Amino acid sequence: MTLSFQGRCLRVSLQILVLSLLAALSLAAQTAAASQDKQETSPSITEEVSRTGVFFRADAPRLLRNSQDPYLPVFLEVINGVEKEGLSKVAELARQITRAPVELEGVRIFVKPAGSNRRFAADPLLLGSSTEFTYDVRSEGKPYAIADRMKKTLELPLATVRSYLGQHFFGGPFDLIDLHVAFIAQGWPSQDTYLRVRLAAPPLPQIPHWYRGDIHYHSGFTDNPAERGYPLDVTKQAALAAGLDWVLLADHSTDLNAERYAEEEREAAQYSDGRFLYIVGEEVTVTSNKTDSTATLHMVALPSPENPDTGFPGPAGAAIMTGDGSIASPAMPLSDALARIVAAGGFAYAAHPGDPISPLLRGGSWDLNADILAPGGKSLAPGLVGLEPWNRATDLTADDARDPFCERLDAPPASCFQPDPEASQYARLEKGMAAYWLPLLKKGLEITSESGDAPGFKTFIAAGSDAHGDLNYEATMDVTDFLHSLNRLTGYAEDNALGKISTAVDCPNGMGPRGENVLRALREGHSVLTNGPLLIAGFDMNGNGSLDDPEDIGIGQQVSLGASQLGLLRLEWTSSDEFGPFTSIRMIVGSSDGESAPVEISVPSAKALASGGLFPLDLRQDLQRLGQSWGYIRFEATTRSKEGIEFRCYTNPIWARVTAI
Repeated sequence: MTLSFQGRCLRVSLQILVLSLLAALSLAAQTAAASQDKQETSPSITEEVSRTGVFFRADAPRLLRNSQDPYLPVFLEVINGVEKEGLSKVAELARQITRAPVELEGVRIFVKPAGSNRRFAADPLLLGSSTEFTYDVRSEGKPYAIADRMKKTLELPLATVRSYLGQHFFGGPFDLIDLHVAFIAQGWPSQDTYLRVRLAAPPLPQIPHWYRGDIHYHSGFTDNPAERGYPLDVTKQAALAAGLDWVLLADHSTDLNAERYAEEEREAAQYSDGRFLYIVGEEVTVTSNKTDSTATLHMVALPSPENPDTGFPGPAGAAIMTGDGSIASPAMPLSDALARIVAAGGFAYAAHPGDPISPLLRGGSWDLNADILAPGGKSLAPGLVGLEPWNRATDLTADDARDPFCERLDAPPASCFQPDPEASQYARLEKGMAAYWLPLLKKGLEITSESGDAPGFKTFIAAGSDAHGDLNYEATMDVTDFLHSLNRLTGYAEDNALGKISTAVDCPNGMGPRGENVLRALREGHSVLTNGPLLIAGFDMNGNGSLDDPEDIGIGQQVSLGASQLGLLRLEWTSSDEFGPFTSIRMIVGSSDGESAPVEISVPSAKALASGGLFPLDLRQDLQRLGQSWGYIRFEATTRSKEGIEFRCYTNPIWARVTAI
């Protein structure tokens, strides 16, 4: 595993070591950069160094599924000394460093049909009265002096974008476009970012009362020298554009204090409405329970389904605060954090259990016996309900965090998006499942055999983007990854983004005004993981052709009945042209001996895109093999688009016992 993955969560430690040097280099480089031609297209080493500690960020949703929004939001941010904003010791040091203001004149946005066979036009898309800038920040001809930060979301009318394309390019209509966003600041070369957006993308495949969301997203309340997210307003726009219904805010416990957490809760309530919900949780940094271990772990804490707004009350407020993110900063013991979550009525998932935090931050891996299981191994640790092994939808990486699509004329193709076996989302997911989930499912059934009344314990899985903003693709902005590649001095890019993977939850009564029903579904495993297609399963107990009745047994639930009473299992699935037809639906039966070989379910050709309702499946022969012991059934489904891209859906199990044949 490369440093790019081990160090993704926090890279503060190296920032500490190089902070003073980088500040000096930055000032020197800015002076040298002032003499360069602003039209230079290839960044020199001077420009690369000049970006250290000063960042120009531009981002936009990678696609627009929300037909109700007539705008393409483009988020702009200039950060002049990010270290000053955090809670860490690095911030205390950085506040002693004086930086000259960034003198911003404006921002130019150019638009073209996607692909390297088209070049951007010379004149930018114009909004307002300016004839030079898409966004002109000058006042009386003078630039805007940014001493700290500037944040702005530009709303590009889609009608204006299409008109611009029609004026400059033949053909059309163009559904896939490239954006070139250029910050023009005095003393700096043009600071360029390239984005790719699909306009008027089709809706995601839907099954009634299943709601897609992200269990692990970092907003602007995650703010430290290595990572920072985006404001909640533009995040909501991007989430709706991606087709999400809810987002769990999992900002770092190392970035929060009582005031910031209260502010986040107020903003989350402000931007939640009938069609979209924010739920405020945390990604808590904890120390492992392993004896004599100081290894740190990450855990996604979710609030009480009964009182989502109360957070995790403690002596200092509703936030769990675990140090300041520095190497020497103490983290809360895992058992203490779980006790506080339980006391608040909440629950937790182990975050990216197979992808440890950077070793530079004492990062370690979750230990099955010491961390996940309770003492004695008879249940999960109190408060822990599952794992988040599908963390980040990454398959491609690029050395250039600003031009991963190779839009610059002199862009070396090797530095742009390339398949990265070490980054494969499916490989990392399956590794996490094999190392953690499957042994826990087996253990839960082994415990069952001692009582027989119910499964000993259940373990669920969930999916989250772990995006830090990252609306178009994931772009790092720290300098530490140059240890992996000198070409990554200013960061690198991955094809992960908000909305590329999701957890879909079953909420027959809606999400709830504060996300109560979403939280209940996550706590009880009524959920599936997907990056496109949907597949659900359940026992239609009253035989009325629906899985929506209270007596029906769905994903995450359990049933113990005679074979004749149990009846047929019913499947329902749906995909779209975007994700392609179902090429495989596999049923897996688990017992205290482990999992059976997957059974391939034959998909009728006429139902390759959608089942068209409930599809019956006779499990009596498979369940007979369990005898009268508890087991479970789960499903894995695969689709393939016409471009040859594979998409997947994983269900949580249904636990079953046949008491009589």
